[in-house]
Amino acid sequence: MQLFIDGLADQAGRFRFHIELVVVEWNPPADRPPLEKVLSWHPSEHFSTRIITVPNRIHQTYPHADGLPLFQMIAKNVGIRRAKAPYVLATNIDILLSDELFAYLSTDLKPHAMYRVDRRDVNVVFDQQQPPTPAEVRRLPALRQHSRDGTRFPGGPAPRRLRPRRSLIDLPRLARAAVDRAVLPRLHTNGAGDFTLTSREVWASIHGYAEWPFYSFYIDGLPLFQAYAGGVDVINLDDPMVAIHLEHSTGSGWTPEGAGALFGRLDKAGVPYLSSDEYRRRVRTIVLSRRGFQPISGGDWGLGSVELETSVP
Repeated sequence: MQLFIDGLADQAGRFRFHIELVVVEWNPPADRPPLEKVLSWHPSEHFSTRIITVPNRIHQTYPHADGLPLFQMIAKNVGIRRAKAPYVLATNIDILLSDELFAYLSTDLKPHAMYRVDRRDVNVVFDQQQPPTPAEVRRLPALRQHSRDGTRFPGGPAPRRLRPRRSLIDLPRLARAAVDRAVLPRLHTNGAGDFTLTSREVWASIHGYAEWPFYSFYIDGLPLFQAYAGGVDVINLDDPMVAIHLEHSTGSGWTPEGAGALFGRLDKAGVPYLSSDEYRRRVRTIVLSRRGFQPISGGDWGLGSVELETSVP
């Protein structure tokens, strides 16, 4: 997370473009100091930060609170709803932006558009006395690149994943997949939770992300289809305009190699998540109903009626 902050602060200064970082500290552990105290924030003419805290007492009001300490998409809604700038980027704390991407963000963006980029995974070594700089991390070779067309492995072949043998062909599922290819737009949902940028007005029209007390899998793709259904231009920016993702331990987030460990942990904890079939059913409903933005969350999305503690490091 310190690399994430350092990278944004450095780019804001070099490109002389003011950004405000809104950090949502959801359910902070009571036995540890808050983020404000343990990280360096670099306030400057071009870089400012607000930290919004959602305490444990609010977290505990949600189902599955003991099995999932962070409801990522509800937390993002808290920040999106309280953002003040005309454009809001929803991202994560393990991301750096390429210089080419940051330079593009400082140009005139379209108010009725949603922007997506590829995600480039890199392996950062932290067990050294002097941690790497954001510039050094941006130059690391890619382990994977997640694009609209799928995931590529520039460093070598994709890992083999064992699949159970099937003696019967699932004809209904194949038929649904054929319909999807024919009627659904080809939107860049691969790694969407790491970079989705649009105007405050569009975020407000779709009420942010769906506020289900689930693990975040697939939820990050729904806003793209809601925006598309509402007539928003969904724009894919090309490499080298990419989000650079810092690789972390297997099973702590989704990776092709670690999916089994992740979902095994969630199943053991009783934490629900969207299946691919349910996700695609919802996407079909959004696109084919032709009813505008179709917000999933209610009018109080992002804990809009709750007064939350806010601090400025």
